[in-house]
Amino acid sequence: MSAPLARVLSTLVAIGGFAAAGASHASLINGGFEEATGTPRVNDANWALFHENSVAGWETTATDNQIEIWGNNFDSLSGGPVPAYEGRQFAEINATQFATLYQDVFDIAAGSVVGFEFAHRGRSGVDTMRMMITDLGLDNLLGGGDDSVLFSRDYATGNTAWAFYTSAGESPIVALGNATRFSYQAISTANGSNSVGNFIDAADFGVGVQAVPEPASVALIALGLAGLGLRRRRG
Repeated sequence: MSAPLARVLSTLVAIGGFAAAGASHASLINGGFEEATGTPRVNDANWALFHENSVAGWETTATDNQIEIWGNNFDSLSGGPVPAYEGRQFAEINATQFATLYQDVFDIAAGSVVGFEFAHRGRSGVDTMRMMITDLGLDNLLGGGDDSVLFSRDYATGNTAWAFYTSAGESPIVALGNATRFSYQAISTANGSNSVGNFIDAADFGVGVQAVPEPASVALIALGLAGLGLRRRRG
């Protein structure tokens, strides 16, 4: 687990007034998009389209099943060479269309607090993507009426530098125990093209175990509620 993500998990657990019974890391597969196999190969200052089966861990909602991988310092034309945030490769969510890159994780226990992190960058200007964490319900499939969105937020980033986003400051994201989908969806691009924009790199998550509230936390909550009642009566 990266140091920032470990701090995020500790903070989230503390905010909820819960004692951490330990933390584990069950990272996304190939979160840095370094494992893209087949032909053509991606070298520095180059890019290529890969079928999703050739990009370890990742799937896409694109109808052509294509995932676009960029090599370190390929020139984005409008923004100049783009270095990878980490490693030598990264992905462009808008490969040939507006789509979503995602992974399903099956081993997050119910009650666990989930933290996340990823890097995002625009291509021609400010691009917007949506990061979502969804419990897929008892059937472990998207749809069917039993899905629960655990987290959803849009992130808008310019093309001059990578922005690194984490779950720090967010309300605790508590897993329900079914398959959990981590998805990264293209929402809009500065270019206006459906195939230009939304770079992503260094996507990952961590898990902290949520335990029973500590006695001290319960006492503080009780005092707070009592104080609220007094203020209402005085009003």
